[in-house]
Amino acid sequence: MNERDYFYACTAGVQGGIARCRKEDGKCDNHHNGAAWPHAPEPDVVLVKMNLNQGRNAEFARAGVRQLTRSFERSEELSREHVARAEALDRKPFAVRQGRENDTTTPEAADSGCPVFGKTGLHSVTVRGLITELQLEGFVLSDAHRLFRFHKPPVRLVMEFVKKGAKPEITKFPWDLFNGLTETCFGQVDVWANDRSPKNGLVVHTVNCGQRDDKAQARYRLKFADGDWDADVIPLTLEVDLDA
Repeated sequence: MNERDYFYACTAGVQGGIARCRKEDGKCDNHHNGAAWPHAPEPDVVLVKMNLNQGRNAEFARAGVRQLTRSFERSEELSREHVARAEALDRKPFAVRQGRENDTTTPEAADSGCPVFGKTGLHSVTVRGLITELQLEGFVLSDAHRLFRFHKPPVRLVMEFVKKGAKPEITKFPWDLFNGLTETCFGQVDVWANDRSPKNGLVVHTVNCGQRDDKAQARYRLKFADGDWDADVIPLTLEVDLDA
């Protein structure tokens, strides 16, 4: 039974275990008995993405984090790939981002994966400690770049984590800048548990962090949870005036 106060996707695998169920955990009418179904696939790759304002983008550039420019044509190509993968899974590619089917200004609105925390994501979140958790699970940083798209600002920091040994590990990265970037509360965090790629067989999960608010107090802490993802509730702290 799902006792969470936020949407959390069913952890059963569908289509023979190559994708995660999109229905809500505890309310899924397809997977009453978890033991009778394959589990959703664990990620081989985890992408962590965060928006960079102009100042932070310049800091990461000076620290040597390369910029990767994605063209509008490449975005359109990715969107077509997502549509094809969704349809192969008998899923509606625009079920999560409804109304974007005819949006020709910002492609990449189609999805084949599962939004772990639903259509609107998890709100009021800290991701501090997440990288350490990934490292304890055997993941290493294999790539980092600043993604620039003329048609879809702002610039995004994209970090790729893979299982140790799958790719060479990046040994030079400005962790101090990254730690400063995560010393905040994100108004919305979306985690996408994507289906197994028909091209290379890899399962990629994506963590999108947005709406940073340095003055807000986070309510949840995002955790990897063995690849299922979940959140810990952060107890509220009260400031007590001892001199009163």
